[in-house]
Amino acid sequence: MSRAPSMCVRSVDFASDSSGDGRTLEGYAAIFGSPTRIRSWEGDFEETIARGAFARSLAERTPVLQYDHGKDARVGSVPIGAIDEVREDDRGLYVRARLYDNPVVEPVRQAIAGKSIRGMSFRFEVPAGGDVWTDRDTKREIRDADVHELGPVVFPAYDTTTVTVRSLLAQLDPGERDALVREVAELLRADLPDLAGRPALGAGGGDSEQRPRSGAFSGLPYDLIPRRAPR
Repeated sequence: MSRAPSMCVRSVDFASDSSGDGRTLEGYAAIFGSPTRIRSWEGDFEETIARGAFARSLAERTPVLQYDHGKDARVGSVPIGAIDEVREDDRGLYVRARLYDNPVVEPVRQAIAGKSIRGMSFRFEVPAGGDVWTDRDTKREIRDADVHELGPVVFPAYDTTTVTVRSLLAQLDPGERDALVREVAELLRADLPDLAGRPALGAGGGDSEQRPRSGAFSGLPYDLIPRRAPR
C-alpha cells in the first residue's frame, strides 16, 4: 500500500580513512537488502532498501554532507565537507568525502578519528509509489528515495529521548495508548507550570510555533504526540 511522502532518517556504521591526512570520510550511508526493524513515529515495521532505490535521486543531485543533520549549535547547517564520490554498488549507497580544514569542523574530525563518532545517518523522502508494503503493512520495501543530506552523527537516526517515547507508544494497542496519553496530558495540565509560573502547555501556554493538535492529544507537546504513517 502506497503512503504519502514523509521525511525519514536512517543510519549505519561508517569508517574514516586512516591513511593520508585523516580528512577523508568514507563508508556506506545505506545497505541494500538488509531488513531493519523501525520503531518510530512512522510506525512499527520491518524495512528493506532495494538495489537501485537511490539511482534517480543521485542522477538529479548530490546530497549535502552535514554533521548531525545540521542541528549542532556550533557547526549549524553549513556543510562540513565536500562529497567526492557517492554511488550505488552491490552492497549499498557508498560515500567518500573530504572534510573541510577549519576550526569549526576540526572537533568533528577529531571525534571521528578517535572513534567517538561511528554512525552515519542520511535523510531521505520516499515519493508516492516509491515503496511497497506487504504482510498487512508490517513490511516495507523502499524502491525509490530522494536523498537530501547525509553525514556523521553522535546519536544515529533519532534523538534518544524522543525515540524512546515514540517507541513505547508504538508498542501499545490503541486503547492503551490513548489512556496513557490522556493520563500524561492531565499531569501536564495540573503539575507542570513553567519557570515563569504560567500554566503548562496543556492549559493554554507554550511556544506559538509548537502548538498542540486539537482533540484527544491537546495536552501533549507536539513532538510527543504519537503519529502513525498515513495510509
